[in-house]
Amino acid sequence: MRRHLSLVPFLLLLAACGSQTAGTPSAPAPGASTTAPAAAPTTGPADPAATATAPTATATATVSPAATVSGPQYAFINKIDPASRELTYDLVEYFVGEAAVQACADDGEKPAENDWCVGYYIRNNNPKLRTVKFAPGAAIRVVDLGELKKADLGRLEGGMLLRFRIEGGSITEADQVYLS
Repeated sequence: MRRHLSLVPFLLLLAACGSQTAGTPSAPAPGASTTAPAAAPTTGPADPAATATAPTATATATVSPAATVSGPQYAFINKIDPASRELTYDLVEYFVGEAAVQACADDGEKPAENDWCVGYYIRNNNPKLRTVKFAPGAAIRVVDLGELKKADLGRLEGGMLLRFRIEGGSITEADQVYLS
């Protein structure tokens, strides 16, 4: 019994440290934002020199992300409800160019067809779903014959990769990301 009690302080210390592995960043506090690594600045998909974007904060699907998520985001659409203007999405990190090559190497991924790990790479380490509404008048564009063209919410569908911007707790613009 005494031996088991001597482990209690050690287990409490271990629990306080969390289950993070070395080199893995911890989740930000609510209201805090994180930035992408120095080698991976946040940019849009139209910039060929773009390297990556990382999630800027965490939120849950049952809580409005208004206070915790802002700026450009990359995510896969889980569900879109045009009537309520709500998007449920799975936030990802999107890398292009040299950052894609480095991220793939870091994750032990190998290059494949369609520029995977050479032209682009998508990291999805968190299956958490988030929900946010589109602002009235939000600019929405989808890929049509190789070009981004203005569209309405009805053109968005599950599985699409989007780059979108959240301002004031709502999506103000969203562009489908074409994956070759």
